[in-house]
Amino acid sequence: MNSEMVTVITGEDCTEKVLSMVEGFASDIDKKAALRLRLMAEEMMTLMRTITGEVEAKFWIENEGNKYALHISTNTIMYADKRKELMEVSSKKENAASRGVLGKIREVFELALLPKDERTARESRVGMMGITDPSAYMTSASETWSMKNYVSSVNSMSDDSEFAQEAKNELERSIIANIAKEVLIAIKGDDVEMTVEWEV
Repeated sequence: MNSEMVTVITGEDCTEKVLSMVEGFASDIDKKAALRLRLMAEEMMTLMRTITGEVEAKFWIENEGNKYALHISTNTIMYADKRKELMEVSSKKENAASRGVLGKIREVFELALLPKDERTARESRVGMMGITDPSAYMTSASETWSMKNYVSSVNSMSDDSEFAQEAKNELERSIIANIAKEVLIAIKGDDVEMTVEWEV
């Protein structure tokens, strides 16, 4: 079963509109599932508010049995020019460093919206732990970032460094990392889709 699609704009607070749709969609499911659905939608809208530039995206929910998937889908071409304009007037010409797991997801999502050449140039600097082989998901995506892979990479790091300790602490505190089974960000041609998956 799919929900209706809701249009969301990056940089704007679309939470009320999205939660209204979520509440209607969740009216026939148990309270625990409805609460988790709401929490995930709130987290995704928090992320969307922090994306650089104004981009129109679609948000919707899929449900099959006890499995849920929340989706945000947008187009890279629409994003590239607007982001370039914003960066030209920015003094640092780049975003502030990401903080927390949601910040990392936002950073990867923004990176996925860039043209291929700029994305490739920035990937190593951003620290793209979590990029995975898209064929593992049987999709047409050319690149896929997986939170599951990111968590595995963080947990395999030695605790010696401050970065490793901070990354592990962030995972423990993160709502999305503790509730979601997986977060995928997939690049399919000119489209980018984020999917947050979880099970009741």
